[in-house]
Amino acid sequence: MFRLKKISQIKIVKQKSYILPVKNYLTISDMPKPKSLPIIGTKLEFLAAGGANKLHKYVNSRHKNLGPIFKESLGGNTDLVFLSDPELIKTLFMNLEGKYPIHILPEPWVLYEKIYGAQRGLFFMNGEEWLNNRRILNKILLRESDDWIADSIEKTIRDTMQTWKLNLEKGCRFPNIESELYRLSSNVIINILLGTHSLELSDHYNEMLSLFSDSMKKIFQTTTKLYSIPVNWCQKLNLKVWRDFKESVDLTLFLGRKITREMMFNKNKSDGLLKRMTEENMSPEIITRIVSDLIIAAGDTTTYTALWTLLLLTRNEDTLKESRKGDQKYIKYIVKESMRLYPVAPFLTRILPQETILGDYKLSKGTPIIASIYTTGRDKQNFSEPNSFLPYRWDKTDPRKKDLINHVPPATLPFALGSRSCIGKKIAMKQLSEFISQITYNFDLKCNNNQQIKSVTSQILIPDQNIDFSLSVRKQ
Repeated sequence: MFRLKKISQIKIVKQKSYILPVKNYLTISDMPKPKSLPIIGTKLEFLAAGGANKLHKYVNSRHKNLGPIFKESLGGNTDLVFLSDPELIKTLFMNLEGKYPIHILPEPWVLYEKIYGAQRGLFFMNGEEWLNNRRILNKILLRESDDWIADSIEKTIRDTMQTWKLNLEKGCRFPNIESELYRLSSNVIINILLGTHSLELSDHYNEMLSLFSDSMKKIFQTTTKLYSIPVNWCQKLNLKVWRDFKESVDLTLFLGRKITREMMFNKNKSDGLLKRMTEENMSPEIITRIVSDLIIAAGDTTTYTALWTLLLLTRNEDTLKESRKGDQKYIKYIVKESMRLYPVAPFLTRILPQETILGDYKLSKGTPIIASIYTTGRDKQNFSEPNSFLPYRWDKTDPRKKDLINHVPPATLPFALGSRSCIGKKIAMKQLSEFISQITYNFDLKCNNNQQIKSVTSQILIPDQNIDFSLSVRKQ
C-alpha cells in the first residue's frame, strides 16, 4: 500500500514539473539604496565625500556596502542604477542596449547644444543618423585592414620622439608632458585622416593646436564644476562657471572645425581616413562634425591613459626594464593593465530602450544604467591582487600567472562593448602601445612629484595634480 502511494506521489510531481512558474521579478523600488534625507536625498553625503571629483570612489564605496547593483539619484530627480557585476554589464551591452543605443551625455553639453544648436559628431548622434554613420566608420576603422592606420601612428610617434631627443640633446628643458601628449594625439588623428600625404597648414597651426589642447582641458574642468550646482541656474544667472564652460566649448568647436576645414580643402591629396569617408558619399557637413569630434575625443582619452601608464612604469622598475625588450605583446599587456587600474572612462552608461529584465529586476523603459568600470577593475573577485600593477596577468603563458587565481577579462571594459563601443579603440590601442614602446626605448623616465598622486573624476579619470616627469635620452 505504501509503495503504491509513493509511486503515485512521484507521478504527480512529474506532472507538475511541466508547469513552469512565472517568476515574480523585483522592481527598481526593491533595489538596494543608501539612506537619504527628504527632498535633498544623498546630496550632502555626496558633497561631503568629495562631490563629482571623487565620484568613482564614492560609487566604489557604495558597491562595497550595497552590493553589485544599487540605485541612487545623486541629488537629482531620477534614480540611477549602478552595476558592478561583469556578467550583468556584458548582458547590458550585448543584449539589452537595442538597435539605437543611447548613452547619458553630460548635462552641460546637452544644454549647450539645446541653446546654441551646435550639432556634434558620432558621440552625440542618435537613431538612424547615428546608425548610418556608425556603419560606415565600422567598415573603415574596425573591419578593413588597418595597416594604413598603423603606418600613420608609427611615423607620427617616431617623429615626435626624434623632436624630443633633439631638444633634450640641445639642453632644452622638457615642456609640460601633458600638453605634449595632447599635441601628439591631435597629430596622430590628423595624420590618420590625411594618410601618407602631409598637409601644408598655415603658420599658426602650432599655436592653433596649443590653444585647442588648452581649451579641451578647460572643458573637462568646467564640466566637472558644473556637476555641483544645477546647470540651468548657472546658465540663466550667467555665472562665471557657465561662462568659462561656454567659452571653452566655443573655442574648441571653432578650432576643431577650422582644422577640419583646412584638411577638407586639401581632401584630394588625402589617402587616409578623410578620403575613405568621402568615397562613402558622406556629406562635407557630416565629415566636418565627425572629424572635429574625433580630434577632440582623441586628446583626453589617449593623453591621460598615457600619463597613467608612464606613472605606473616609473613606480615599477622591473616592468619598465621588461618593456624595453621589444616584446610588443607585453607592451599591450602593460597598456591593458594600466587601463584596468585607471580606466579613462570610469563609468559607461546606457538608457534602456524598452522594459527589460536585468538580473532579478524588471526595469522600465528609459531607466539610466551606470556600469561602474573603475569598481569592476579593482574588485578582488575579478582580479587577484587588484591594486597591483601586474601586466603579466594578461599573459596566459607566464608562469607567474598561476598565483593569480581570479582573472575576469570582461570586468575591465575601457572601450565598452556592443554596437556603440568606442569607434576609435583600434587607433587608441595602437597609439598607446606604440608610444609606450618608443618612449621607454628612447628615454629614461623619472617622476618628480613628492606628494602621492591620486585619481579624480573630471568626466574622465585624471591625476589630481600635474605629473612632473623628467626625461633623459637613454644610451642604447
